[in-house]
Amino acid sequence: MFPEFFDATFAPATGIMSQLDNIIGKSAELFLRYGVKNLTMDEIAKQLGMSKKTIYQYVTNKSDLVQKVMQAHLNKEVSFIKEVQKTSKNALEENLRMMTFMSEELQGFNAVIFFDLQKYYPESFALFNEHREKVALRNILNNLKAGIKEGLYRKDINTEIVSRIFVSALDILIDQQRFPSKKYHFYVLYKEFVNYHLGGILTPKGVTYLEQSKLLKSLMP
Repeated sequence: MFPEFFDATFAPATGIMSQLDNIIGKSAELFLRYGVKNLTMDEIAKQLGMSKKTIYQYVTNKSDLVQKVMQAHLNKEVSFIKEVQKTSKNALEENLRMMTFMSEELQGFNAVIFFDLQKYYPESFALFNEHREKVALRNILNNLKAGIKEGLYRKDINTEIVSRIFVSALDILIDQQRFPSKKYHFYVLYKEFVNYHLGGILTPKGVTYLEQSKLLKSLMP
């Protein structure tokens, strides 16, 4: 989920914002690679090729940096969702494009990042949870309802329950006791969950569309 964190909110309209973009983007890559807790501001500054003094012109402390990275990611995701909703032909295409987007984002993702956020950066994790409970849940629910009307999803599914199951599944996938990162890469877990989810909601018409979709290949394990 964390390979890129650039968004219109941090558009490089000025030199100041461009530097902030640079700090956020490179910090996100470092968090992805090494985790959040393990990186000190000294190490971040060294990797970014700048002094801590320069970084502190844009962020108050490491917690503020983590929160800015999280907010930028969420803004980017919202922008992408809006674009997909405007340009998709139907609910299943919208669903596939979102899942493809997420699967691409997750290729270098380590689920331990969520543990770090939850334990050490609760403000940033709260931002993520708020987004999940308000934005993600609403979009999944609307997508399910649209897909049923289009005959692509089963009409006997309970959209409220299924949407909440989908959103809540993340808590299971990042559980280090059930799926330790050393044994289960999160990217693989997500793809398996996607296949499981689609298998439970698609009608024969939906299955046919899925099999013919060019997006199908990227969602297969």
